[in-house]
Amino acid sequence: MELRQYFALARKWLWLVILLGALAAGSSYYYSLQIRPVYRAETTVLVGQNQPNPNPYVDAVQSATNFAAAYALLATQPAILQATADAIQWPQPWQNLYFKVTAKAAGSQLVQISVTDLDPAQAKTIADEVARQLILQGPISTQQRQSEEQRAFVTAQLAQIKIQLETAQKSLTTLTSQAAIENDPVKLNDLNGRAAVLQTKIADWQRNYASLSQLLLTGSNLFVTVLAPAQEPKSPVSPNIPQNVMFAAIAGAVLAAGVAFLLEYLDDTIKDADDAQRVLGASTLGAISRIAGIRQAPDQLITFKHPRSPISEAYRVLRTNLRFSGIENPTGALVVTSAGPGEGKTTTAANLAVTMAQGGRRVVLVDTDLRRPMIHKLFGFANSAGLSSLFLDDAPPLDSILQPTGVPTLRVITSGPLPPNPAEMLDSPLMKKILQELRAQSDMVILDSPPVLAVADACILGARCSGAMLVVDAGRTRSDATKRALATLKQTNTKVFGIVLNKLSTRRASGYYHYYYYSSKDKKQKEMPAPAVLQEPPAPPE
Repeated sequence: MELRQYFALARKWLWLVILLGALAAGSSYYYSLQIRPVYRAETTVLVGQNQPNPNPYVDAVQSATNFAAAYALLATQPAILQATADAIQWPQPWQNLYFKVTAKAAGSQLVQISVTDLDPAQAKTIADEVARQLILQGPISTQQRQSEEQRAFVTAQLAQIKIQLETAQKSLTTLTSQAAIENDPVKLNDLNGRAAVLQTKIADWQRNYASLSQLLLTGSNLFVTVLAPAQEPKSPVSPNIPQNVMFAAIAGAVLAAGVAFLLEYLDDTIKDADDAQRVLGASTLGAISRIAGIRQAPDQLITFKHPRSPISEAYRVLRTNLRFSGIENPTGALVVTSAGPGEGKTTTAANLAVTMAQGGRRVVLVDTDLRRPMIHKLFGFANSAGLSSLFLDDAPPLDSILQPTGVPTLRVITSGPLPPNPAEMLDSPLMKKILQELRAQSDMVILDSPPVLAVADACILGARCSGAMLVVDAGRTRSDATKRALATLKQTNTKVFGIVLNKLSTRRASGYYHYYYYSSKDKKQKEMPAPAVLQEPPAPPE
């Protein structure tokens, strides 16, 4: 399939893609509005151990990571969840918290606890309480509590010793200053003695301060603490209406595209000239769009009623293509048929006959459909006498059943009364003689024949004429039916000049011909009603 065919396919099914995409998006939007919003609160817990070394070994870092992963697993265990439910007076069974609480290690020493709930305030409460219970009931909670108590005691002692040291340092400075200016030996000895005692105390206090500081450093360095408390969420995390609508629209569009490709894959009808050439190996003589505004049978003669319409121009293109096929050399007889009924063969035959006659040819249009004749209805003729009348014992002359039309060079033979044996009549020597006489007194004989697959009439006539033209209802006639029709015609040595794509949509037909533009005077003439008596309109140059 070529690129332009893909574009044509996309244009054809664009409405379905838009429709299903819009329906899916609208359904998703409506469904999302029915869902109660869900909120998420998150708190971050810092777990691990202090690293006094600014450049720790890899093992120490890995140990801290494993420690955080262990606490992330512990956060959703029954002991923590049950203690949380008891602490917040959870009205439901504590097992329900299992579906609300999730925890994961978010770094070497971080644990992220997430809680989803319909109530944002309750989500925050649960997240904070899970973090609190994780600290209280963790494996290092007792050790951490003892370490904190010891740290608090040592810190207090260090603060007290620091105050004593600062006071003693000031007193020692004062005594040293006084001893430097004292001249009395007795007072000087007293000052020196007091300074010596004070220096001894200072030395003892400094040793104690150093020992306590060392004890503080060598204490337990394991810890679990809340790094970022949970905040009450302001906006829900579910449903995400824009995201849901977007995904639904995409899914609907993809589904529509799949349906379109499936329908195209299963559709084996002949839709355009490419299908005719690819599937049938037959050339396309013309492409006729669907005639609109048909209220009565004569409205189908668009080449007479609206000679300047695009459809009439399409029939003139068909006339030209047939002329180049050599069918008019010297006098031709063309069978117009189709694979099945309802494909527009009668309309095509009648308009082609009018177009050829408008071009100056002597044309005879014969209704050889002796089962469901339609030609007399298109031209408004009575059907009391016609082709079947020539097979009676008291047959009238051939010229008497040739009915003139408003186009001077076009005459019509209707079917006449319906006979009981149409195939035998058409296959008789008399029919062969009738065709010879018609070809002798005209430039072109056009036979409207029954469908090929319905009866054998078209094959009988095709063998006695210059050839046949197959009318195909574009987008409706299946390729297998058209193939069987062509094969049936070829089995009787009927030359098939090509096919005519009939009843094309305006979009497809625009690829074959375009509108002609006329002067304002011509437009006024075009808009005037058609005369009651058929008259030949001026034929544009080919």
